[in-house]
Amino acid sequence: MTIDPRIVLVALGLATATVELCAAPDADARAPAKPAKARPKTAKQKEADQRFKRGVALFNDTKYAEALAEFERAYEIAPHPLVLYNIASCHRQMSHYAEAVNHYRRFLAEGKGVVPAARLTAAQSELDATLLLIARVTVTVSPALDGTTLLLDGVPLDTSAMPLILPPGEHRVTARTPGRPDAERTVRVASGDEVAVELVLTQPPLAREPPGEATGPTGAPTPMGVEATAEPALPRPLHRRFALAARFGSNLRLPRDTGTGSLGAVIGLGSRVEVGADVVLVAWSVMPAVRVRLAGDAISVHAVGAMPISFKDGSTMQTFVAGAGGLGLRVQPAPSLAMRLESYASYAGKAHGWSFPMFLGGELWF
Repeated sequence: MTIDPRIVLVALGLATATVELCAAPDADARAPAKPAKARPKTAKQKEADQRFKRGVALFNDTKYAEALAEFERAYEIAPHPLVLYNIASCHRQMSHYAEAVNHYRRFLAEGKGVVPAARLTAAQSELDATLLLIARVTVTVSPALDGTTLLLDGVPLDTSAMPLILPPGEHRVTARTPGRPDAERTVRVASGDEVAVELVLTQPPLAREPPGEATGPTGAPTPMGVEATAEPALPRPLHRRFALAARFGSNLRLPRDTGTGSLGAVIGLGSRVEVGADVVLVAWSVMPAVRVRLAGDAISVHAVGAMPISFKDGSTMQTFVAGAGGLGLRVQPAPSLAMRLESYASYAGKAHGWSFPMFLGGELWF
């Protein structure tokens, strides 16, 4: 029986038409004895034989993807180590180096004692040549957490398959763990590179406590080992910010004859100190002020020191400066909104005497 040299090359010495495969004789060999009577082929063996032959023809036509599909189906029906060699050859031709290396290694392991030694030697040479074309990348994840998934270019990996066998070029390696931000790194490798990559998983951002899950003081149970803490009834205001204010003011000594609006600005210098200034309309005066928080947070009491500066006093155009001091009450129902009530005692000298200004208004914090 004469064997087509192309089939010998690709099929690795398959000598029967079925996929009950065995080693092939030399192309010019003749059987000296009468061959044994072949057993009838099953339907599956016939299908495997047909698929194998189509795979050989497609490989010879350089249609490697189509040949690979036929060889893989033939191997599913009738597994034999020689078909693994054909599968490895297809992957190598398509530059699927990781798959090629895997199938070459399987063929060398499963083919011992089954296929001729010369074929194993040839496969080892092809494997060595393929390894020169790839890069090896070892990925470690810190900390090592259960449920971590490694992805290569967006495709999940078998974490036990280290080092990774990659073709030259740029690749993205990602470690993904539920509840934590992804750890990701892009590596560029060339043939023969051996690279170690460490991916560090960071702590997740602190989650805000869901509404309705208050602790001890509100009556809801607290987790074992966690100390219950009291929460304020209103949200805490944010400090070190800027606010615009609009108020209505009046002199308590002359409430029927006085009353005007004012516009101002406030700057927080910390958690307890604020500075600001108000422009009083109609009366045309400016009142710089310093406030110091004495107690409270969302509802707080402040000591106020101010210096009213008047640019117009009644029918005269006389300018004068007064000193003032008092207390203020601020209610902040939301971080960006506050209501303030303040009252002062102000003395402008003998010419102007005492006055008791009071202001009520709102502040918009930024």
